[in-house]
Amino acid sequence: MLKSKRQRDEAELEDNLELSPEQIRELKRRVKDLEDPVRYVIHSDLLPAGRWRLFLNVSDDTWCDDINTATLFKGPRYALAVIHEYCEGKRDNLFLAKITTKNNRLKVLKYRWSEHPTG
Repeated sequence: MLKSKRQRDEAELEDNLELSPEQIRELKRRVKDLEDPVRYVIHSDLLPAGRWRLFLNVSDDTWCDDINTATLFKGPRYALAVIHEYCEGKRDNLFLAKITTKNNRLKVLKYRWSEHPTG
């Protein structure tokens, strides 16, 4: 029986979709990274003991008191690179907070001092 053009195209597509073991491992790693709810935000304490914090929104280049408007970073190294650029040897009061994004809510897991080279 002759195959239709669509059936031939689908068969060819399936042949081309076979992934190597290395590609499968990379794909699984990326999916796991996307499903990880841990993110990082940059904040600055205006009053001692963190009684009033401002969070950085990089896209607007603004500081806000609501963590929901802060820029989320997937890894601490990206946030630390932004802190380094903002500090430029002039500031040492920027901190990094580890948060979770479970259930579409932002919850701070840990506020901590960022160990950037300008501090």
